[in-house]
This record gives sequence, structure tokens and C-alpha cells, in this order.
Amino acid sequence: MAVLVCLAAADGKVVTRNDLFDAVWPGGVVSDDVLTHSIVELRKAFADSARDPEFIETIPKVGFRLISPVSAPNQSSGVERKASFSWQWPAAAIAALIVTLIGIVLMLRDVSTDADPVAGTTANRLPSVAVLPFVDMSAANDHEYFADGLTEELINRLTQIRGLQVTGRTSSFYFKNRNDDIRTIGEKLSVGHVLAGSIRRSGDRMRITAQLINVSDGFHAWSKVYDRRAADIFEIQDEISESVARALSIRLSVGAIGALEGGTTNVEAFEEISRGNAAYLDFDAESVLKAIDHYQNAIDLDPEFGLAWERLANAYRNAWLVFGRDEYEKWAVVADAAIEQALQIAPTAPDVLTTAAYMHADRQEWAAARRVLERVSELKSSRFVNATMVYSDLLTKTGFATDAVDLKERGRIIDPLHSGDALYLAHQYAMLDRIDDALDEVERGWTLGGYRPQLSMEGMVISLSAGDEGQLRFWLERAIQYTQPGARGIHEAMLGSLGEPARALRILRDAFAESTATDYFVIVWAGYYGETELALAAMRRSPDLWAIWLPIVADARQQPAFIDILQTTGLPDYWREFGWGDFCRPHADAGIVCR
Repeated sequence: MAVLVCLAAADGKVVTRNDLFDAVWPGGVVSDDVLTHSIVELRKAFADSARDPEFIETIPKVGFRLISPVSAPNQSSGVERKASFSWQWPAAAIAALIVTLIGIVLMLRDVSTDADPVAGTTANRLPSVAVLPFVDMSAANDHEYFADGLTEELINRLTQIRGLQVTGRTSSFYFKNRNDDIRTIGEKLSVGHVLAGSIRRSGDRMRITAQLINVSDGFHAWSKVYDRRAADIFEIQDEISESVARALSIRLSVGAIGALEGGTTNVEAFEEISRGNAAYLDFDAESVLKAIDHYQNAIDLDPEFGLAWERLANAYRNAWLVFGRDEYEKWAVVADAAIEQALQIAPTAPDVLTTAAYMHADRQEWAAARRVLERVSELKSSRFVNATMVYSDLLTKTGFATDAVDLKERGRIIDPLHSGDALYLAHQYAMLDRIDDALDEVERGWTLGGYRPQLSMEGMVISLSAGDEGQLRFWLERAIQYTQPGARGIHEAMLGSLGEPARALRILRDAFAESTATDYFVIVWAGYYGETELALAAMRRSPDLWAIWLPIVADARQQPAFIDILQTTGLPDYWREFGWGDFCRPHADAGIVCR
């Protein structure tokens, strides 16, 4: 609210970012993202538009301006007001202004909440819980991987319980190594309860402490200390899950909680997969190979450990991302064998089905991917976060933007702090030409952290659709800072040629002639500059399904040549089986028409 008051006090003048930092966070070390998040939240409260603002205008690289007139109560209109960041307005006027603004914001927020159930609080929803990362309290602090493995296992087991909403792993682990107040955590995750705890391990003995905390008052709804052997870890997981369900008054059906399909009862195998997951998070060449070794060790210890086979398949599937595209086929063969083994052991396990679907989609086997995903129970409820992510990706690439947005908005309740989800939702909004929503969502993702290269490029693409050169410069500069060196050159060249269409198109044609590496950027920039033939040429060579549904290439989609390109993707056959998406329809004469 202090940001809004500063803007109001400036009487329509531009307030620089530095002035806002000095006024609102004096003496504090605050990142630029905190201010950006504040502006995004204010715009949401006022239902304002970043592209066509009625309240808050962004002055790229400078600051912000409140363009809606504001007058302090009882102040004569003839008295000149000056922007002051030492709070020189009369205290009563400032207080009255704050009260008025708060009232307006809360009123608008209430209206927004009623209209949008996705944005609601925990009221009138399922009982909800977030499992925070258990803390390693071992003497040498060398069992963090085990604590994380326990946390993930509890998330997975609780997710099995019908009638319980469980926060996704990414949002839960957002709070790892932080000391946020429980109430703050509950508000950010929109949950009624938080499960927290610690583990202390020495040799074969361990002590696990678990507490289920009511977010509203901070009191424990349940707590227990387990002094057991390490071999009892699976029994403890069951006991904790059952205790949480009972404390939340959830009636459990027979078998509602138990060993996960494709899981293990071998403690050493559990340790190996936990070590593998910890290594895989670093995602560089060394850590991927280390993770593969741990997953293979888990399988050697328990060949029926289906989830270890799934983890192995996923690691091999993505290995080319760190070892290079030339290695793709080599890794894909091993990944295929691993996922087949996982499917034989755990044919209905959500994570196994999710990875199998991803691998079909990698090969543009869209129908096969869809059929596998439809075997995940309650797929469209967003209960299983990983499956929801893959289904959202499939809907996006096959042109079902409306369905994708609906799925992702529901998924945002389960995993609200996942910047990767924000990236997807921003792109899906852009596909539907909901540019203001897209800009807000990409800013939300940026504030959460992570996915910086992808979010900066997404912000650039959305700005192209918005036709806002100021926003475009802002996101291009971020893209230059955060993307890999191979893509940096095209960003620098396009930034340098803004406002010079002829020069920009020469750069794009040269880039297209030199390499396929920049085809995605050639597609979107050619669309921006109205060069439909160049956009189609890049699509023909690299039919990027992340690019072809954007509004800036709508003209290209309406050309007969685009239908020929679609045939190479296998999408028409998919649509005939599963229905037509938002952009193309069957036509008696032309066969298919797109808009």
C-alpha cells in the first residue's frame, strides 16, 4: 500500500524506482522483483492493464506513474501539491487517503474473488495441507537428501487421499531453508494447515519429529516424535499420513494410504533414489550422471522398484539437454527401455504414466501421449501436479489454449509458487490474445525466481504481441542478460534494430540463412514485422508448436501453406480423434482452415 501512496503523492509525476525504494524500504536491501511484484498486485486489485493502463503506467527503465487523479480529503484544489518522499503531506490527509485507497482495493479484490474461484481463499474448499521440507538435524548435517526424500514421499502419500488438497512439491520446497512465519506460508499457499518436521539420524537410529499446524492460530492440530530404526521409515510415513487425515477429519477408505504403486520397502533403495533426486536438481553433466548411478543402484537393490525405473527413464530422456542434441538418440533408446520396465511394474502410477506421455510427445506421438495421460485418475482435477504439467504442455502444443488455461488456473491453486507454471500460463494467455493477463503472469513468474532464461524470452514474445516497444525493450534487455550465449546474438541484434523494420528484416533473413538455431525467434519476429512468407519458411523448416499459435503469426496461419506445415506435425490426425482446438477447423472444400 505504501507504493500506492507514494505514487499518489507524486500528483501524476513519474516516480523513479530508486525513489520508491528509498521511500518504501528505507535502508533495506530489496530486490527489483519485490517492487515489480507490488505493482503487479496493485494492478490486479484495480483490474488495471499494463498495456492500456487507467491507474498505473510503467515508464520502462525509469519507474511508474499514477495516472488516475487522486485528491486528499479537505484539501483545497488551489493548493499546489508537490511529490514528497519525506512524507510532508499532513498526516491526517495521508491517513485518510490510505483508508480510502485500502477500501477501494479491498472492494475490488472482493469482487474479483467472487468472480474467480481460482483466486479464492481456503474457505469453502477441501481440507488443505502443505508439507514443508523436513529439516536435517543430524550431527553432521549429512542427511538432507533423506529428509527431502521423506518430504516428497509424504507429499505423494497424502496426494492419494481423496478429499484432501495437497500443495505441490515446488511450492512446498520454495520455503526450504527459510524462516517464514507459518501464517505467511499458509497465506501464500492458500492452505489451512502446514505439516513440518525434522529428522535426526545416527547410524541405524533416527528421530523424526512431525507437527501439523493450524495456519489460522499457529496451534498444533497433531504432533508426534518417532524414535525408531531407519528400517521403519515406511511405517512412519504411513502413520504420519493417517494421523494428518484423522486430524483433518477426513474419512479414509480401505487402502487409501499405503505403499505407493511402484514403490519400495527396501530402505537402501529408498536412500539411493533420494540421493539421485538430490543430485538431479543441479542438472549439469556431472550431476545427471551421478543421479543415473543412484537410480541404477536403487534398481539393483530392488528390481521391482517401478518409480526408480521411471526416474532413470526421465534422467536418460533429458540427458541430451546437458550433453547436446547429437546425443539424443543414444539416450532415448535407454530411456525407452527404462520406461517400458516401469510401466510393466506400475502401470497406473501417475509419475510413470506422466513420463511415458512426455516421451510420446517428444516424438510428436500426440494421440499416444493423450491416451497414456487419460489413464491418470482425476487428470483434469490438477491433483497430480506432474501429470497436470504434461497435460498442459500437450494442450498448448496441440492448440487447445482455452482448455490449457482452465487446467493451469486450477493447477495454480495446488502449486501457486511454481515459476514454471507461471511461464506456461503466461504463454497460454498470450495464445488467446489475453495480453494483459499474460504480462501479469510472466511478471509473477519472474518474481518467484527460477526459469529466468525462459521467462525473459516469454516476456519478449508477449511484448511483441502487445506491440509495446517500451515493454519489448525491457524484456529484450532481460533476455540478453539471462539467456544462453547462443541466443544472445539475435536478441542484441533485434534490440539494436527496434524502430528500423528494414534493418530488422535483413537481420532475420541472415539469421534464417545461417542456422536453424534461431528459427523460433525468426517466426515470432517475422510475424511482428508482418513478413508472413519468412515466418512460414521458418515454420516449414522448424514447425515449433510453442510459436505457431501466437496471435502475432495469425496471418501466417490463414495461408494455405500453413496447412501443409500442419500435416508434417501429425496434428490433423490428433484433432480428428480428440476434437478440434481453438485455432483450426475442418472445412468441406479446403480440408482444414485456421485462424
